[in-house]
Amino acid sequence: MNGIGPAIAARLRKSGMNCIGDLLLHLPKRYLDDRQSVAMRDLREGDEARTRGRVVDVEAYGRGPRRQVTVSLMDDDGSMLQLRFFHSPFLLRDARLSPGRWLSVRGKPEWWQGRCQMLHPEWMPVESFHAGWRPVYASLAGLGSARMARLVHAAIGLLVSAEHSPFDVLFPEHPTLRQALRLLHTPDDAGPEGPLMQQAFERLRIEELLSYLHLMRRMRIQARVDAEVWRDTSLSHALLDTLPFPLTAAQQTVWQEICADAALGTRMHRLLQGDVGAGKTWVAALAMLLAVHHGSQAALMAPTSVLAGQHAETLNVLFAPLGKRVELLTGATKAATRKKLLAGLADGSIEMLVGTHALISEDVRYHRLGLAIVDEQHRFGVRQRWELTERGEGVHLLAMTATPIPRSLALSLYGDMDLSLMRGMPPGRKPVDTRVVASRGKLAEGMQRVLDDAGRIYWIVPRIDEDEDGASVEQRVTGLKERFPDAGVMALHGRMKATEKEQVLSAFASGACRLLVSTTVVEVGVNVPEARLIVIEEAENYGLAQLHQLRGRVGRDSAQGYCVLLPSSEASKTALQRLQHMSGCHDGLELAELDLKLRGAGDAVGARQSGDMGFRLIDVSRDAALIRYWHEHLPDIEPTEAMLRFWRPLAESVD
Repeated sequence: MNGIGPAIAARLRKSGMNCIGDLLLHLPKRYLDDRQSVAMRDLREGDEARTRGRVVDVEAYGRGPRRQVTVSLMDDDGSMLQLRFFHSPFLLRDARLSPGRWLSVRGKPEWWQGRCQMLHPEWMPVESFHAGWRPVYASLAGLGSARMARLVHAAIGLLVSAEHSPFDVLFPEHPTLRQALRLLHTPDDAGPEGPLMQQAFERLRIEELLSYLHLMRRMRIQARVDAEVWRDTSLSHALLDTLPFPLTAAQQTVWQEICADAALGTRMHRLLQGDVGAGKTWVAALAMLLAVHHGSQAALMAPTSVLAGQHAETLNVLFAPLGKRVELLTGATKAATRKKLLAGLADGSIEMLVGTHALISEDVRYHRLGLAIVDEQHRFGVRQRWELTERGEGVHLLAMTATPIPRSLALSLYGDMDLSLMRGMPPGRKPVDTRVVASRGKLAEGMQRVLDDAGRIYWIVPRIDEDEDGASVEQRVTGLKERFPDAGVMALHGRMKATEKEQVLSAFASGACRLLVSTTVVEVGVNVPEARLIVIEEAENYGLAQLHQLRGRVGRDSAQGYCVLLPSSEASKTALQRLQHMSGCHDGLELAELDLKLRGAGDAVGARQSGDMGFRLIDVSRDAALIRYWHEHLPDIEPTEAMLRFWRPLAESVD
């Protein structure tokens, strides 16, 4: 595609952009109303606006790459506006800024020494400006919003060859798939609130959901195969005798459900939804020993190398009294070690294995795989979690997640699986002390006490790039390094390479880094018992279920954990009340139910979603009614393979 060379393509692929469809689904995060320009005399300080004027002067101050360029504009009534650009000497060579040229500019005006100015505004010659609603895209792979806009609109130009959707018959009054994509990227005059835009977004959401539900139906049919009967639980009960605490009532119920599945003679296909810290690993350990006792192998797949390593360490401690051991296989496993592991798996001498996506690599052969466990299963696509079961005959599948989803909604989303719920905390765990803090005055003192006590801290921010309000990874890392110079402050975010992420998480786990500034990539799959405090900025912008997940990163041993919710200054009274619910409630499912009630339907157009469970447009809380309806009324229309590839996150990894 024009505009994407090998280097840009590689950067986009690392950020999850693998095809034209991914660009088309990179929807705007908001829309700017560029239908009118404001006269310079009507500009108001701090209110972003578009205006126009004629270049009357271009001046430069300073030398070298740090040179400042000031462009002076005048409109027809003599009003003046200065455009200031720092570190921008290249603008002196731009012919579009020649005196006499008319420019259209957009920015936030401010007054300095009696003059109206804009700092680094967006600008273009008036002949290049087209009035209307303009989409604004999230930056990606180091490419800014404007660059992403050019790439997305180049992809739109290729829509002429897009196939028709088999679901067109369901939407006679709605735009087609092709029309809907065009509308969302190039809005009509009515803008994001217009009926066509609303229909376009609804069309895409429903099509994504239907593709997912049909994929679930396929997988449900595939699940109906014979499997070995496992009834002897003596080895698993030997493990129970060595545990420091008895199973909780919830753990015991789930273990009995797994035993009942294993004794049926058909493949188990069960989803274990356990609250943060509810003790899912112990149940997984019991299931692995059940498989091994009947002569089968067991494999546990986790989404990250760090989590896989933590699982292997925990399980080996549990299995040591029984003389059993698990091996670890990840992408970082050295070649010589990998060769031995593959040989042991093939001849059956390795009974239990923990790892990442490496478990489903083409060269991995199992002697007699009987149980596949997929942890944080929503971080894997539907086909990925099934691929591990295809490495043997009648392989039982146990998927686990700590993401709290109300039972009725989970049954709709995971219609191909039986559901087990695990609530409550194991003995010895304390509820995380959660506080909504408006003033940050004493927060630094509390953080220092945690660091002095050999604890570790997560600081969660909503964005990666620098932003005027200061809540970005880059700015927080700079500020916290100055305040806590001995804490080994490091950054973690989704644009980093997988190896970079693993290095940072390993540093946090080892203590080389004791203060980690991160986006929500730490929401699941990170287990550092020494973490005592998590601080979440702009907390009102997250769902309660997601806040609960983030809170679950601390308090993972007997020590007290703390969660500080920092709302922004713009947070409404309702938003603050919603956050207060977090202080007194520690049940993830209860918070998820509350989230459904408080967040309601909402306005999805113009708000880029987080991609829950691999969805691009569906929001599990907002779209609960939609999910339930189509689960009950799934049409007998099969999506094409091309459609499933288009809605790629449903079929492949979303990590």
